[in-house]
Amino acid sequence: MKKKRKAVIIGINDYPHVPLTASVNDTNAVAQILKTNGNGSPNFDIRVYTDKEVNTKSRLVEIVYELFKSKNEIALLYFSGHGVKNELDTYLVTPDAEKYNPGLSVSDLLKMANESESWNRIIILDCCY
Repeated sequence: MKKKRKAVIIGINDYPHVPLTASVNDTNAVAQILKTNGNGSPNFDIRVYTDKEVNTKSRLVEIVYELFKSKNEIALLYFSGHGVKNELDTYLVTPDAEKYNPGLSVSDLLKMANESESWNRIIILDCCY
């Protein structure tokens, strides 16, 4: 039985104070590339999430946790949006960001990925801090 390849592709443009313009477009482009192999056969089972589906830290954590808790051949996360580093950690920023609670910490992200039962884990961060 062939193991699944799952990809979660997240793009957030709609930040209240510093909106972005390209993250959702990048998300859609990455999803198209990963959807099929060069010969047209299916590649990844893809879930795309944008501003409306990922507007809180809680929702981002839930989506990432669900990806990495399942057992797959490959679990791939692509995040396009803001990143920030403060005195505590580096974060994937969500629209509900607060000074000391800006989003999903990279430490928590890596913990989820490292504890995953998926054979291969890939994390692509298209953000700066």
